[in-house]
Amino acid sequence: KQAEESFAKWGYYYPPRNWEELYAWDASNFQKYLKNESDAAKRVKFHVKLLNTTKEFGFYVAFQSLDYATLNDVVYQTSRHTLLNQGMLASGSDHCNVLMEVLCALASNDYAVIDAFFPKDLPHSKGTYYTEVAVNLLRVLYYGENALKEEALSKATQFLTKKRTDWERYVVGYFVALVNRDATEASACLQKLCVAYQKAGYPVDALDKCFATEIHGLYRFAQKVDASFFDKLTPPKHLCFSTEFEAWQQTQGYPKGKLFYRFPAEMDLMNKILEAPLPTVTLHEVSYPRGKEIYKDVDQFAANLTENVRQFL
Repeated sequence: KQAEESFAKWGYYYPPRNWEELYAWDASNFQKYLKNESDAAKRVKFHVKLLNTTKEFGFYVAFQSLDYATLNDVVYQTSRHTLLNQGMLASGSDHCNVLMEVLCALASNDYAVIDAFFPKDLPHSKGTYYTEVAVNLLRVLYYGENALKEEALSKATQFLTKKRTDWERYVVGYFVALVNRDATEASACLQKLCVAYQKAGYPVDALDKCFATEIHGLYRFAQKVDASFFDKLTPPKHLCFSTEFEAWQQTQGYPKGKLFYRFPAEMDLMNKILEAPLPTVTLHEVSYPRGKEIYKDVDQFAANLTENVRQFL
């Protein structure tokens, strides 16, 4: 339907409806903007930015066939692609702004993204935004940072005393429940998050609401940090949460996804970018008249990704 609406309005079909249209769209972008780029860093950055047509088509293919292995691979590829792009985009914030994209990756058991985007050697965030509060708690759980647990919980408690959106409240509340090993509260937060997800506005669109990848990532994270506690959780009952996908994950032993779509030979650099080791996010200090701020270093991330790809070729 989206593709038909696009054709009626603009004269072309997007998202792609079949493999031929997907190939044609990527080939067009490659020929126009990428083929003759000689600068290595720009070449990598522009490939990530412009060869990004897989998401809607990938989910369309997976749900047409109800193939959960394909769905796992689509989640893996699209979330990793998005994270690489986000790592090179200035955001006026620290590394915590990619929390939602990281949660999507966890839905395909891609835990390497935590080590890369929330590395252990970075300091905990100030806790101003829900993403910062949640990431601090995520790190306590993932890295076993017991010395920082009480401070992270204190920031979360303070955050929750103020007026928040339901999405913000229950994401933070879920991580608090995981730290406290409160299965009843964690399960309730997941259920409430499904309802909040359906009410979300930009950047969550109507198609996203059919399958809440981020909530699958939240649920699956509990399995990673404490399998016995995970068994006590009640998965949410909601149309945006696929209990069938979770049942498949369990029977398969929670496999990490792989590439769903391999780009054709002339665009093989994009395959290498997606398969190369992830760069580790770094921070740098930026001075303003009002003071200094700590932001993620997007230029360093791009340089490190380019070097990782070069070594991978």
